[in-house]
Amino acid sequence: MNSGGRSMYTSYFIQNELINTFGHLIQSQIVRNIRNSIFYSVLVDETNDISQIEQFSLCVRYVEDQKYKIREDFLTFAPVYDVTGAGLANTVLDTLSILGLGLDLKKMRGQGYDGAATMRGQFKGVQASIKEKLPLALSPLFFT
Repeated sequence: MNSGGRSMYTSYFIQNELINTFGHLIQSQIVRNIRNSIFYSVLVDETNDISQIEQFSLCVRYVEDQKYKIREDFLTFAPVYDVTGAGLANTVLDTLSILGLGLDLKKMRGQGYDGAATMRGQFKGVQASIKEKLPLALSPLFFT
């Protein structure tokens, strides 16, 4: 209010700060909703970003507790440093539990991946590694 009429606050720094703040608020609300649900499933896809950094996108499907409405929400992008099945599985589990999301892994009941062998492989893929640690996290979901 005290600045001149030419102050627009549209610098990239301010815009990125606003985007990050709103993103954090939205993500926090989604995590609260997931924590209030009985179970959830994860949907994961791996890709390279424009700077050729390997990453995956993590989405979660869950039932809103009071409304019994099925929700599917994007949670985060996570960098990937180990592209083996076990490495990707550890990244998924760490992102869900340790790295700020704080979700209860024992509530995970489903896994969804694309058709890549590393992701869905029966014996050494991500789904097999997660199922070994969380036997109730079934893996009938595949997408392309």
